[in-house]
This record gives sequence, C-alpha cells and structure tokens, in this order.
Amino acid sequence: MDKRVSSGPPKAQSGRSVIDLADARVRLTARSRADAESLTRELEAIRSLLDQGLTIEARSRLTALIAAARHNPSILALARCALSSALEMQGQYADSLAAISMYDAPESKAKLNEEADSTLRIQSSIACNYNGDHPKAIALLKAHLREFSDSGNEAWLGPVYSALARVYRSISEYQIARDYSQRALEHFRGAGDWRGLVEAYFGLAIADTHEGNYEPSLDHYQLALRLIGDRPASFTLGRIYANMAGVCWFLKRPRKALAISRKQSVTTSARITRRALPTATTI
Repeated sequence: MDKRVSSGPPKAQSGRSVIDLADARVRLTARSRADAESLTRELEAIRSLLDQGLTIEARSRLTALIAAARHNPSILALARCALSSALEMQGQYADSLAAISMYDAPESKAKLNEEADSTLRIQSSIACNYNGDHPKAIALLKAHLREFSDSGNEAWLGPVYSALARVYRSISEYQIARDYSQRALEHFRGAGDWRGLVEAYFGLAIADTHEGNYEPSLDHYQLALRLIGDRPASFTLGRIYANMAGVCWFLKRPRKALAISRKQSVTTSARITRRALPTATTI
C-alpha cells in the first residue's frame, strides 16, 4: 500500500488560516474606527452641554469618556481639555490646570493628532491665564502662533487669536485684545465656525465697552446673538445678556437693562433646572 500522505489538505488549512487572519484584521480595523466615531460623537455631545453651561452633567459624562478613550490618545486629550474647560467655567482654576498637567512633558504629546495637540496647547495657555500666570500664557500662545506661521498651516490660527484676546483682556490690554479678536473674526468667517465667530464678536464687544464705545459694543453683542440663533448655548447667552445689561446701564437706559436682565434670568433658570452650576464671566 502506498503510505504517502497527500499534501493537499494541509495547504488548504494553511490557506484558510491566512484568510481568517485577514478577516480578523479587517474586523478589528472596522471596530476601532467605529469606536473612535462613537467617542467623537460623545465628545461633541459634551461640548454641546458646555455650550449650555451644564457643567455637572458634562463632567459626569467626561469621567466615562476618559475611561473609554484610554486607548485613543487624541480623543483622551480632547476629553481632558473639555474637563479643563468645565472646571474653568465653575471657577475651579487650579483644578482646570491640573486636569491637563500630565501633558506638560513634550513626549506626552507624541501620539496626538494635530487637533488634539493644538487644542491641548491652547487650553493649557488659557488655564495658565486664569491661574494668574499671564506671561506664560502669552508666551505659549505666541510660540504656537510662530509655529503655524512657519509651517503655513492656518487651520488653528483662529482659536489661538481668540485665546490671546482673552489673555490680554485679563490684563486690561483692550486695544491689543481687540486686534486679536478682529483677526479671530476674519479667520472664523472663512472657516464658518459659529462658536469662534460668537467668541470673536464677544471679544470685540468687551473691548468696545472698556474703551467707552457703548453703542458699537451693543452692535457686536447683537451680531453674536444672531449667530447663536436657536442653538442651545445658554451659557454664552447668559454672558452676553449680563454684559449687554451693564452697557445699557452705562447708557442710562435702565428699562432696557432690566429687560435684558430678565432674559439672562431665563437662561440661568434653564441651566439650574438641568442641575448646572450657574456662573458668569466677562472675559
């Protein structure tokens, strides 16, 4: 009897194992992509909560998101930036800075994509500003600005301009702040970023107010309100209404100031109803 063993079946099994490995790789890639998309959707939902001033709910969801994103460095960094912003809105400035302090070392940002890296650097600068380290905040932002200028990448210029405007408002350099707000406005117009446009108009309005230009200040606030429209952004609306009421008071229009204050009360009440911490800032 011929005892030779045919080599056919092993080859078939080997071929099958290769196919299974390829299929597994495809499934893993698809699952990873789906997970990243899910995490990104959750991050955008949390940003919407912050627009509304719902910081407690946002922080609760961020805790879960940070745990879920531990294998996605870029989304994890963006989630920590959102946590830093939420703490800042609550006036917990030291905690806001601590939330992103683990990224102080350059090597900690090695695996981040461009969006996460830029967002992190801008938020770090803002957190430094609110902790009183204005020179460091300005130095970090201007270094970031130089890098963009050297590389020709203008995608993140607007957020850097807006952050610089905030820092200069903090130290009462309103003319410089106005210039950066105007630059931010021009950038965000091209990008079509409504949040950026609202912040730019808000910055121009604040500069107008502190320079005694009350009517132009109201005009800029009105433009910001139109941009918000029906969007759920009650925190930003509260900031705008609070400052508009103050401008009307300077213009000796107490009835209009009271009417605007009522609008602010409505937006604040909406946040309280949804368990947010009501806060307001003029910078």
